[in-house]
Amino acid sequence: MLKIRRRAHKAVSFLFPFFLLFPLILFAACTVQAPVKNVSDNGHCISHGWPQDTSDLSPDPALVFGSLANGVRYVIKHNKEPKGRVALYLDVQAGSLNETDEQRGLAHYLEHMVFNGTSHFPPGTLIRYFQSIGMSFGADTNAHTSYDETVYKLLLPATDNKTLDEGMLVLADYARRALLLESEVEKERGVILSEKRARDSAASRIAKNLLKHEFFGTRVVDRDPIGIEKTLLAANSKRLRAFYDAWYRPENMIVVLVGDVGSKQAEKSIADYFSGLHAATVRPRCYNFGHIPEKSRDFFYQYEPDLGKTEITLAATWNIDPAADTIGREKLLLQNYMAAAIVNDRLQHLVNETGSPLARAQAYSGTFVRRLGYFVISGQTTADKWRPSLTQLEHILRQTTSYGVTEQELARVGKELQAELDQAVQTEESRDSSKLAAEFIRKLNNNEVILSPDQEKVLYTRLLNELTVADIHKALQRMSTNVRHVVGVAGTLDLRKEENKPEDILRRTWVAVTSAPVQRWSGEKVALFPYLSPPAQQGNIAKIIDHPAIGVTTTVLQNGIRINVKKTLFKEHEALLTVNFGHGSASEPAAGLDKLAEAVVAESGVGRLTKEQLETALAGRNGRVRFSVGPESFRFSGKGLSSELELMLQLVYTSLTDPVFRPVAYTRSMARFHQTYQAMQGSVDGTYRLVGDRFFAGDNPRYGYPPARDFFKLTLGQVRSWLGDAFAKDQLEISVVGDVDLVQVVALVRKYFGARKGVTAAAAERAPVVFPAGREKTIVVNTAVEKAVLALGWPTDDFWDISRTRRLSVLASLLEDRLRRTIREELGAAYSPMAYNVPSRVDRGYGVLRCLVTVDPGKIALIREKTQSIAATLASRGVEAKELQRIVAPILTSIRDLQRTNRYWLEMVLALSSRHPEQLHWPLTIGKDYAAITPAQINSLAARYLKREKQAVLIVRSKDRKQE
Repeated sequence: MLKIRRRAHKAVSFLFPFFLLFPLILFAACTVQAPVKNVSDNGHCISHGWPQDTSDLSPDPALVFGSLANGVRYVIKHNKEPKGRVALYLDVQAGSLNETDEQRGLAHYLEHMVFNGTSHFPPGTLIRYFQSIGMSFGADTNAHTSYDETVYKLLLPATDNKTLDEGMLVLADYARRALLLESEVEKERGVILSEKRARDSAASRIAKNLLKHEFFGTRVVDRDPIGIEKTLLAANSKRLRAFYDAWYRPENMIVVLVGDVGSKQAEKSIADYFSGLHAATVRPRCYNFGHIPEKSRDFFYQYEPDLGKTEITLAATWNIDPAADTIGREKLLLQNYMAAAIVNDRLQHLVNETGSPLARAQAYSGTFVRRLGYFVISGQTTADKWRPSLTQLEHILRQTTSYGVTEQELARVGKELQAELDQAVQTEESRDSSKLAAEFIRKLNNNEVILSPDQEKVLYTRLLNELTVADIHKALQRMSTNVRHVVGVAGTLDLRKEENKPEDILRRTWVAVTSAPVQRWSGEKVALFPYLSPPAQQGNIAKIIDHPAIGVTTTVLQNGIRINVKKTLFKEHEALLTVNFGHGSASEPAAGLDKLAEAVVAESGVGRLTKEQLETALAGRNGRVRFSVGPESFRFSGKGLSSELELMLQLVYTSLTDPVFRPVAYTRSMARFHQTYQAMQGSVDGTYRLVGDRFFAGDNPRYGYPPARDFFKLTLGQVRSWLGDAFAKDQLEISVVGDVDLVQVVALVRKYFGARKGVTAAAAERAPVVFPAGREKTIVVNTAVEKAVLALGWPTDDFWDISRTRRLSVLASLLEDRLRRTIREELGAAYSPMAYNVPSRVDRGYGVLRCLVTVDPGKIALIREKTQSIAATLASRGVEAKELQRIVAPILTSIRDLQRTNRYWLEMVLALSSRHPEQLHWPLTIGKDYAAITPAQINSLAARYLKREKQAVLIVRSKDRKQE
C-alpha cells in the first residue's frame, strides 16, 4: 500500500502520542489535507456505508464489500500469503475518544476483558483454545485500542470450514457476548496498571504533554487510550458494560477477512455468525470534538533528564473537516507529502554537515482521526546546542516556505515515490494477509477508498506528472499559515533555575531566531552511481554442488568464493542478498567496536560519495544494502527487486573496493552514542539493556555494552584498522534467495567478485564464558518512573546441537506460558512476562535461559518467589503431554509460515553454510523434530538446567522515593 495514504499511527495501541519520536519512514507517509475550519461533529456517532459511496475513486475490484441486515459490514479479499492461513479482523469503530470523562481508559480496559470470558469461551479457556489449534497468543491473536478504533485480530492456522467458523465464533463473541465478570475485572486491573507502568518513559511523557499543546482545544488532549489511574482503579463490570453496550453495536463494526478462502465461503461464515447479533437498547452519546485555536502560537518546555538528549520541535496543527476521499483530495495529499519529504531531505543535508549541532532531524506531516492535520520538523541535539539547533530548524522551515523548492529536489522525491509504486505493483501477489487486513481497516476508519497497487500507480503517476514546484511551495505555505504553531524544547536542557520562566526564554529566543535573514537553498550537484567499473577478469567456476532436497545450488569459484542460490516464489520479484566475510565481533579488538563500526560505515557512504550523495544517486531505485557486525562474521545485507540484484552487488563491490571511514561519520556516531548511553543510564529499561547481557555472561566484555568510559575511548583509527583489512582481503560467501535466476546470479557475482583474492584467517581462540551461577545483583536507577525489571537466568548450552536447541526453545515457551498464567492472569502483577533461551553461536557451551518481568518495585519479592517456584516446579514435576501439545502446536504453525519466507532460507539456512554445512539439513528436519518432542525430553532438560543453585538474578529498579 502506498505510504502517502497510510495512517501508521493506528498500527499499534497508543502509538500516536509517540509520533514525534519516530522516523520519517513512518510518519512523513501520513499526509495532510488543506487546513480548513472544522465543524461540530455532534451528530456524527456511527459511520455508514463505504468511502467509495461519496468518492470519484473506485475501490480495488478484487475486494468484496457487503452488509448484513443488522448493520455489520464486511470486506473480503482472497490472498495467498501466508499459504493456508486467514487473517480475520474485527474493527469496532470506537476508541478512547468515545469515552465520557468518567470512562477514560475503559475502551482499552474493555479490549482486555473480552479475552477474559465470553458466552462460548469461559474465563481461562480462550488462549488455551487458540494454542490447541496452533495459534500463539500475541503473534496470531491480539488486539489494539486507539483513539477512534478497537481492533481484534486473528490469524487462523487453516482455511477449512471448521477453523473459519470457529474463528468467526470467537469474533462474534468479542462483538456482543463478553461476560465482563466482576471477578475478572478485578484480576485484570493489575495487568492494566502494569501495562501503564511498562509504557511510562521520558519519551512518552514528553510526547503526551507536547500533544496537549499541539492539539489544544480538542478532545484528543484528554483521551490518552491508556486512561487515568482514577478511572482504572474504579472500573467495574457495570461501567465497562455501559461502554460496551453503547459502542459495540453491529452498525459500528466491520469484519475484514483476507486469506486463502473463497468469497462465497467467507460471506456465508460471516452471515452465519454475525447476523444474529443485536445492539443493546442504550444509545451512544455523541461527543463534541472541539477545535484547535488556529492563528496561535504556543511554547512548550519539559525537563526530562532520563531522555538522554534534547529534542527541538516545530509543529503546525490545524482543524480539518472530515471529507470524501476524492481525486482532488488525493492531489492535496500528494502535494503535502512531497513537501514534507523535501524538507526532510534538506534536514538530512544539515545533519550530515561537519560541525552540525543536530545529531538527527526529521520532517513529517499527517492527519489524525480525520479532524486534525499536522506538519512537524524536529531535531535531536545536546543541551548546550539547543539554540543553534533551533536556529537551523527554523531557518530550513522559513527557507522552504519563503523561497520554495527546486526542480532537482522535486525530481528526487518523485523518483522515490515512483519506485515505490513500481515495487508495490510487482509484489502485489505476495502481500501478507495480516498486513492487508490491518491496512484495510486503517483506510476504512480514515474514510479512504481502498485501491489496488495498479490503481495507485495509475492515479499517482498522473498526479506526479502534473505536479510543479509551485504546487509544493503552496503546500508548504498552506501548512504554515493560519495554523497553530508550537515551539517545543524538551529533554536534558535544564532551564528551571534561570531568572525567567523557560517558556519566556523560548519566546525571546524564537523572536531572535526568526528575525535573522535566510538565504535560498543552494543544494549540491547530483552524483552518479555506480562510478566503478567491474574488474576486467571474471572468475571461473571450480565446481557446482546441488542440494536438491532443499532446492539450493552452491557454486564455488576458482578464487574460493561460494555462491549459494535458492529460487523461491514466496514474494514475486523480490531478491535478498547477504555477503558474509571475516569473523565479526568474534575478532573484535576492543569491546563496543562492533557497534561503533556499524554506525561509522552507515554514516560514511562510499569512497567518492557521502551518505547523502549516495542516497540522492539511488533515488528511484528500491535496492539497498547495509553493513552489520554479527557474532561470527561481517555482513552486507541487501534487499530489493530481482531486477535490482546487480545494483545491490555494485553497492557491496563499491563498499569493499572503495571504502571510507569519514571523521564526520565518527563524530556524528559518537554524538548519538552519547545520547544513547545517557538515555539508557536514566531509565530502568535502558539500564537493563546496558548491563543485562554482560551480567549473565559473567561480566565478559564481549557481551552487551561496555562501560561508557571505555566506549568513548574508541577511535576512528581502530575502526579503520579493524575493518580495512577485512574489507580488502577476507574471503566472501554470497547467498541470494528470492525470485531470481541461478545463471544470472552466478554471472553477476563472477562479474564483480570473480577476480577478488580472499583468504580468511582462522578465528582466534576465545576464553570460555562463565555464567554467574548463584550471583545476585541489584542496580538502583534515579528515575521518575517507579518500575523494576526482574531477570532470572539459568545456564544452558550453545547453539550447535540443533535438536537440543529446539527443545530448549520449547522449554522456554513452556516457562513463559506458566509465567503468563500465574503472574499475569492470576496475580495481575505484570503485563507481559517473558522467557527465552539464547544459545551462543561462537562461545562453546554457553547459553542462557532467561525470565524477564517488568513489575511494580514493591512486588519484586513476590514475583521473584513466584518465578522461582514456577521454574522449580517445572524442573521437579515436568510437563504432561496435553500441556506440551498446546505449546508445540503454535510453534509448528509458525514453522510452516517461516519456511515460506525468503529471510528464513537466507539467514538460517544459507548464510555461513560454508562454515556450518549442517545448516543445509535443518529445513528437512525442523517440522518433524518439533512434532516429535516428548514430555520426557523436556522434563530431562528442565531437571538438568533449571536448578536453583545455578540461577543468577539481576534486578534493576527505580530509587525508592518513599525513603527519601
